[in-house]
Amino acid sequence: MPRLRHSIRARVIVLSLTFTALIALSVFLASVLTLYRSTTRATAQSTEYNLQVAANTLYQSVAEIDTLANWCTVDSTVRNFVFTSSPSKQLLDVYNLVLNKYSSQHTARYLRRLLVTDGATRIMQQGTAVAQSMALNADTLSLLPGFTGGQKENSWTMLATDPLILYGQKEIIPVIRTISSQTSGQTAEVYIAVSSDLITDTVQDYALMDGCELFWFMDGRVWLIQDDHLLPVENAGTTFAPRTDADRFELLDSRTRVFDYQGQIVLAYPVGSHDLYIAQTLPSTVILGQLPAMLMPLLWALAAILLLGVVLTMLLRHMISAPVQALQDQLTRIGQGDFSPNPSIEWDNEMGDIGRGINGLSRSVSSLMEKRLDDERQKKDLEYRMLQNQINPHFIYNTLNSIKWMATIQHAPGIAEMTMALSRLMKSVSKGNERLVPLQEEFALLNDYFTIQQYRYGGTITLEVTYIEDERFCRDCMIPRFTLQPLVENAIFHGIEPKGCAGSILLTIAHDPDAGNDILIRLTDDGVGMTAEQAAKALTEPGPEEAAAKYRHVGIWNVHRRLQYSFGEAYGLTIDSTPGQGTTVIIRLPGKPDRKGDI
Repeated sequence: MPRLRHSIRARVIVLSLTFTALIALSVFLASVLTLYRSTTRATAQSTEYNLQVAANTLYQSVAEIDTLANWCTVDSTVRNFVFTSSPSKQLLDVYNLVLNKYSSQHTARYLRRLLVTDGATRIMQQGTAVAQSMALNADTLSLLPGFTGGQKENSWTMLATDPLILYGQKEIIPVIRTISSQTSGQTAEVYIAVSSDLITDTVQDYALMDGCELFWFMDGRVWLIQDDHLLPVENAGTTFAPRTDADRFELLDSRTRVFDYQGQIVLAYPVGSHDLYIAQTLPSTVILGQLPAMLMPLLWALAAILLLGVVLTMLLRHMISAPVQALQDQLTRIGQGDFSPNPSIEWDNEMGDIGRGINGLSRSVSSLMEKRLDDERQKKDLEYRMLQNQINPHFIYNTLNSIKWMATIQHAPGIAEMTMALSRLMKSVSKGNERLVPLQEEFALLNDYFTIQQYRYGGTITLEVTYIEDERFCRDCMIPRFTLQPLVENAIFHGIEPKGCAGSILLTIAHDPDAGNDILIRLTDDGVGMTAEQAAKALTEPGPEEAAAKYRHVGIWNVHRRLQYSFGEAYGLTIDSTPGQGTTVIIRLPGKPDRKGDI
């Protein structure tokens, strides 16, 4: 099945249009959200201001009524009336005094009942409902909402119906004060019945938008203000849920509370005394109604962004399509075998860099093809020379073998042994291309080399294997070919020979207990030794002049690098030498565990 091909030019166009549409949509949504939040904040602040004005008016009325109630508890004339033994003499005085005080109140028309009584026989009453109310006595006083007979003060906590009022406005809010006598221990009560019209008349001119509602909060309960009535809201504790995001409205007063009510936002502002609040729902329909007019500029901006995106897409198509097509044509010519460069695709931009790269590739391929033809010719010549040179080693081996037999016939065993050692060394050099050989095979090569050197120095130099921890090391441990020979050669030429007398080289093989399965081979000579600086320098790569002047030193570094190339940086050579006492070269090799995990 052919692979589906996706054009990069089509991708660029699609991605450009998609990206432009996403940007336009993001800007549009962000703008709408910002407008909505801004409009909501402005509406919330305007609503809060209206609530503050209404709350301030209500606060003045509530404070005036509280002041009147408190005055009744401390005025001496009123106290003498309720606590003296002859109240009838005080009745006219207290009546005129309370009437004057009552009449001077701005809220007098909302005071349905102003009552001072000891709960039994002493009763003095003023108010708009006096003529509309049943007669008060010890039995009917207990019917008043919230009346406790001086046992408890309870103000601005309930909205109830006064059953003693025969007609007219019966919904009242009780305001109660207790009058106590410290000498006699008697108590009396000041009872003020405040009409609910105090609240409804205050908000009568309130600028309430369509779809909004006003609420009255009192002592944790909520009433809906509607058509001059206060309608109780059931389950207000659950239907009015406090919100935690009041900061987003940027309200004018931190005392303003924010609630959720049936999917609407409610702002409640405190009256300033008791637990009284005036509240209003935010006009969500008005907020949403203002958005269409604000959205028109956003829609024009959205259309402008989309138009710019289309123009940008066309420009990208023009800037990309032609260069890509030219590059494709050049690649097609290269695929057909035409490697000639095309200067017209080397524009002065990133596409031109690709074109220059393609032209450079064409030149490189042409040069490579020409070089390959030359290599093929040279390879044939080299194969011919290799076939011809294969005759030379056989000729040398046969000649050395003839010298060995002639030395044997002439009773010269030393010459025969040196000849055989040299022959084996040359065979080891020329045979096979194995990079790693078993340790025992490397020992055999070292033995042939040392045989020749021993005859050269007349037997004054000895090589002795003093310790092999386990014979399996020689069989299982692998080592690069010709590792030990350069080290022994260096020990002879640079250690023992400068000493001017006989010398020895000791070889040990042991397991390193601190490094797992590693094997340590130690070559120790009793030569002149070297300093720490010389030892460190021997393991670093020499420069061209140093390598030409001291060729033998190059062997140590060569061995060290070959070991690291073969096994890793953790392996190689370590030199421990003391001037005048000899040198020890330590070779670290990886071991080869058997099936039981031993070496």
